Amino acid sequence: MDLEHLDGTAVQERFAEIEGVYAEAFPRYDLDDYRTRMGHQIPARGFEAVTARDAGALAGFVYGLPLTRSAWWDGLEPPPPDGFTTETGERTFAVIDLAVRSAYRGRGLGRRLMDELLTGRTEERATLATGMDEHENQQMYQRWGWRKVGRVPGQEGETEPWFDLYAIDLRGPEASSSP
Repeated sequence: MDLEHLDGTAVQERFAEIEGVYAEAFPRYDLDDYRTRMGHQIPARGFEAVTARDAGALAGFVYGLPLTRSAWWDGLEPPPPDGFTTETGERTFAVIDLAVRSAYRGRGLGRRLMDELLTGRTEERATLATGMDEHENQQMYQRWGWRKVGRVPGQEGETEPWFDLYAIDLRGPEASSSP
């Protein structure tokens, strides 16, 4: 399996292929919402993706970007400690999507992609969101060391009415999702 780091320009050039894997991994999610979000995220400062290819075919990807404002945390329940939601563009890296084609699941590819994306990040922590009913994904992230920090309401046009938010320290001993 070949892993490759991509910036926003490279992701834009391969967007149709990435969108196909996204549609397979998240079949009930709205592709119009996905395209709109990606249109804002791809050109953002610090956007980065990692893809995995098997014999040239895209097997999976993960991508994210540094949070530059605290809107990610808007409506967080339960209310967080003071300062928790303060963002500077250098404090928190948001993992936006992790997707692996069904034929490659259960082999550690998701973990490998996540570790590749987060290793060497300069931010203090990373965060990600899951749908409230995505229990298998939530259990996977918890096994990898992520901790649930609360729940936020989805915004207009998003597929989910609520999202569970997770975070992981990128500077401590549990900074890798590998055992």
